[in-house]
Amino acid sequence: MASSRRGIVRHELRAGLSHVLPLLYQVLSQTTCPESVSREALKCFSSWVQFGIPMLEDEGLIKLVIQALHREELFDIAVDALVNVFLHSDTHRYPACIMKLLPLILDTESLLNRVIQENDEEKCTGLFKLLVAIGENHSRLLVENTLLQSVNKINVLQLVNLILRCNNMPGYFSVDESCSDLPFSFWYVLQDDIISADPEHFRVYSETFRPIYARLVDVFLHKVQYPPDEQYLTWGAEEKEQFRCYRQDVSDTIMYAYNILRELLLGHLCTSLSLIIADPMQQNKWQMIEAILLAVEAVADSVDVSDEQYLPQVFALLPQIPFTNLKLITTALDTVGAYAEWINCHSSVLPGVIPLLLHGIGNPEVAPSATMALKDIVSDCQLQMKQFAFQILHPCQEALLNRQLASREQIRLMVCIGRVLATLEFDDIMASLNVILTPHVQQLQSYILEPLTGQSKVGIILKLNMLAMLCASLDVNSIHSEQQSEPQLLPPSNKPQPILIVLQQLLPLLKTVVSKWPNDNDVVKAVCEVLNKSLHVLLDAAALLVGDITDLVIHTYCTVSHSSLVELTKQLLLLFAGSESHKPTMMSLFSKMTERTLSLLNQDIEHHPDITEAFMILLAQLFKKHPELLDYKHCNLTGLFQCGISALGQAETPTVRNAASFLCEFIAQRCKRTETEAVVLKQGLVLLTRLLKAIGGEASRSLMNHMSDVLFMLNKHYYDHLSSWMMEFINQDGFPSPLAAKVNKEHFTRLILK
Repeated sequence: MASSRRGIVRHELRAGLSHVLPLLYQVLSQTTCPESVSREALKCFSSWVQFGIPMLEDEGLIKLVIQALHREELFDIAVDALVNVFLHSDTHRYPACIMKLLPLILDTESLLNRVIQENDEEKCTGLFKLLVAIGENHSRLLVENTLLQSVNKINVLQLVNLILRCNNMPGYFSVDESCSDLPFSFWYVLQDDIISADPEHFRVYSETFRPIYARLVDVFLHKVQYPPDEQYLTWGAEEKEQFRCYRQDVSDTIMYAYNILRELLLGHLCTSLSLIIADPMQQNKWQMIEAILLAVEAVADSVDVSDEQYLPQVFALLPQIPFTNLKLITTALDTVGAYAEWINCHSSVLPGVIPLLLHGIGNPEVAPSATMALKDIVSDCQLQMKQFAFQILHPCQEALLNRQLASREQIRLMVCIGRVLATLEFDDIMASLNVILTPHVQQLQSYILEPLTGQSKVGIILKLNMLAMLCASLDVNSIHSEQQSEPQLLPPSNKPQPILIVLQQLLPLLKTVVSKWPNDNDVVKAVCEVLNKSLHVLLDAAALLVGDITDLVIHTYCTVSHSSLVELTKQLLLLFAGSESHKPTMMSLFSKMTERTLSLLNQDIEHHPDITEAFMILLAQLFKKHPELLDYKHCNLTGLFQCGISALGQAETPTVRNAASFLCEFIAQRCKRTETEAVVLKQGLVLLTRLLKAIGGEASRSLMNHMSDVLFMLNKHYYDHLSSWMMEFINQDGFPSPLAAKVNKEHFTRLILK
């Protein structure tokens, strides 16, 4: 059905409410009405509610539906109908009616008590859905009714406490019950309405709801606890995943609770943790300790980094925790990582947390959390790492040599090693690098001697990725810049960047890898990643290696073209195209890259979207920052422009976006380089044809902004020519679409040329 027709039908059905609802009231009010008729009446009511309900006129009908909740045979239909009523947007127009009906809903508490006692989960879920629907959809109304001491305030607090009972359903979520997740959105909406109130009302609301949120946190501390290990092992994979998601939702809700409770929440968690640790009889209750740490982690993003009241106590307690369970260790590690920024401002806690992190990286079961936390700590607290450097480096090296960690953990450890090494003196860095890198370089060399199998390929790529992340993180210049408040305080170091020496030694090995497997895109990409990361750190210091890296790129790209090589070329050109000593090398690189790419894309551009996109990015950046590279004798400007036009017609959004960016830069060069003007004048009609076809329907509407950017640049720099080109299309029948009449095209042209 068409949308216009659908609106008419909906309007007529809404008008029919005045006839249908009185009939339903008449049916449901008859005490002798057969059960089957009552069921159909309730189904009818539930369906018609979607068209709205005038609550003032039909309050009696709603009361009858509420009464139907107490009839076993009508419960399911009645509760669904009431949920539809209170979720409908029209009900916001009747706040007084909502508050008047609320006591009738609350009278179902006895029914709720009974179904909970009978363990009737289906009815529990139905009643809680109804309570949550009222609370979530009318949260602001409920909050506003707590300003004054009244019956309404009592009813609101009773409703909120009933919703809290939903969160406190006995048993483990996903195994013993499945409804305690219903109110999560309600608690978010409620706190949002509270904290968005004006300051005077916020104070009253906070005092009213603070005890409820405090009880909610206590409920969560109980509900998120893991069962005993022997029981947890009996759970299925789906149950474990649902419980994991439930715990994440609880964490989010505790974060919202912090907006209401603030320091009270941290104080409560800190006190609870200290009491458990101090009591030898409770120390074996690792589940409760884990739940408290989960709550502490949940509020990490909300706690101010200047907090000195409770967090120092929490971190002082960490070394005293008896870590007897891997789940407890994992949560403790996650908590440490979450507070990396705070720890940077309170480095006195580092001696207590670093041993925990280092203990974790050697255990494959907790290594994901340990390596992530260690990475966060050494990144945010890098300036404090020098005193712990050798304490950290040795366990990291041992963990890598044991080969028990997954690839991601090994790569993270290389980041940690690089950041820690960057804090040391040059001689210490080089000595440590020699010890740490030698086994991995030897392993890479052994892979090179073997045929490329699935296993050896994985090994090669892993070692290259590890080297890449080491190169990215071992930046001694960034440490020096952070250590000094004024540039003149520290003289420039006469020592080279350690990564420069590492890369000099690695380059022959990298050349061997790409020369042996030039056809493997993943291997070539990994090699380029090492070089890209190194160039990003070294910048101008990489000048000594420009010739070798350029030779590697040209030789490999002319053999087999990969987008990663185009990206590496962009990095080289942006760094060294402005250098007079390297300009000939850069021109040669650009010339050969352009010649090979145009040859490839002119044959079959559709099958090389990655190379097309990378090439367009390169051209856009180059035309913007180093247009002087276009001065070489045989620069094929026409070919580049035509390639951009072809890329503009591709289906991939990133390719089109970058092609448009390149064409805009090319067109804008008219004022600076006359040779580009000749190309645009010659190819402008072709470009405009491509643009108008795209606008006419050949391209997705999501790409129109990019097309309009190119049109704007043509209009700005080639207005007279664009006018004449547009006139040609106005008189061309059926272009760019059979649906475009001449009058439409004339109107479009006037808008474009305005």
